[in-house]
Amino acid sequence: MIDLTPDEFRRLGYLAVDLIAERMAAQPDLPVRQPVPADLRDRLMSPPGATTADPEALIRRVAEEVLPYPMGNGSPRFMAWVNSPPAPLGILGDLLASAVNPSVAGGDHAATYVEHGVLHWIKSIFGYPADAGAILTSGGSVANLIPLAVMRHCKAADDMRKRGFNGEDFPMVIYTSTQGHSCIQKAAELLGFGSAYLRKIPVDSDQRMSLDALRDAVEDDRAAGLRPVCVAASAGTVNTGAVDPLHAIADLCAAYDMWFHVDGAYGGFGILAPSARAHYAGIERADSIAVDPHKWLYVPVECGCALVRDAAAMRETFSLIPPYLRDDRALPWFSEFGIQQTRGFKALKLWLTLQQVGTDGYSRLIENDIALAGLLQDKILASDDLELAAAGPLSVTCFRYRPNSEMEDGEIDALNRALLPRVQESGEAFVTGTELDGRAVIRACIVNFRTQEAHLDRLLAAVRRAGEETLRADGNSRNRL
Repeated sequence: MIDLTPDEFRRLGYLAVDLIAERMAAQPDLPVRQPVPADLRDRLMSPPGATTADPEALIRRVAEEVLPYPMGNGSPRFMAWVNSPPAPLGILGDLLASAVNPSVAGGDHAATYVEHGVLHWIKSIFGYPADAGAILTSGGSVANLIPLAVMRHCKAADDMRKRGFNGEDFPMVIYTSTQGHSCIQKAAELLGFGSAYLRKIPVDSDQRMSLDALRDAVEDDRAAGLRPVCVAASAGTVNTGAVDPLHAIADLCAAYDMWFHVDGAYGGFGILAPSARAHYAGIERADSIAVDPHKWLYVPVECGCALVRDAAAMRETFSLIPPYLRDDRALPWFSEFGIQQTRGFKALKLWLTLQQVGTDGYSRLIENDIALAGLLQDKILASDDLELAAAGPLSVTCFRYRPNSEMEDGEIDALNRALLPRVQESGEAFVTGTELDGRAVIRACIVNFRTQEAHLDRLLAAVRRAGEETLRADGNSRNRL
């Protein structure tokens, strides 16, 4: 009932691969994204039947009801959030990993050594020693949570694992910027620090954490009897791609005996691009780093990574070995360095893609994404109806549609918020909005090895067309009144 013969599996596997390949071939001309019809939503959410279903019919149903309605990040015109297209070899890596289906908690089997291999490569990228702690995670949120848990263990005055915060006399304080990712706040809450003890430090004109404001906040908290313990800096904020002044923050953390953590979930691998490398000076001094291969290494989700310089501290934070897992131990188990016991074989898709592309190949691909962002910024600056709002050093561009220089900021904000759904529904491009300095802006992020200059032109044309349609609709609405 559940098993398939090798021949049946081969036939269905060829069918599935053909469907994927056909979609890849058609991708450039397909809508980036289209709404899921209401009746289809109902069918997809309905419970399975009590009787068996034909496997081939099920795969063809996926072809008709799932594949035509993607998130859209496979398209070269998808520039929303930080979601890359999956590397084709990584797709096959997921298939092969599922076929083996190991739990990579540890043990003497190939999957554990593959993961150690990719982790050694990632550590070397950031100047970490080979014996540093590292583990693959689901994504950036957990890749930040794990190092901050290690920080809590190290900075606690008492035994955090035994007594928790009940053994602490003074509240511990964490610092990030107003542009820091929301997962830092979530981690502070989950780990028991509380959001009241997370300080969001103002940023400078380049959207980087203000060092003076950070120092003042630390001094104020010390004077108030609190314990500053950690700065969570950003190596590529999601809003603008800003990289905080890492060397200077490392100096401040050393002066105040604070843990220096870097959230590089989006931008960390920008260190591979020659044009951006200087912005990462000091990241090698971090006590911990979070990065996401499933973002700028184009690996299929899920694949994040947590790095902690002190592997012993990482192990002390998490290790708990039940008797039935005390054999088969060629190396310490990954489950001793994180929060999961059962872990999927995430490393294979990363290992395959790394082997195919190589460090030099990634340098070229990431550099090209940054160059395309620069080209988009040049096109915006050369136009009369667009204005550049932020141009960070990585691959994020923020801009506004402003067809009339006499329009008030409030009118421009309303227009840019209203035109976004039109752009998205058109299928021509997919971008999202955000806020910078209280202004509504359009945000385009390029982490896509398929994007070319022509796709930038289609994006700007779609924004202009949506803006004009919004203005006409607004004018007609006013006329009817």
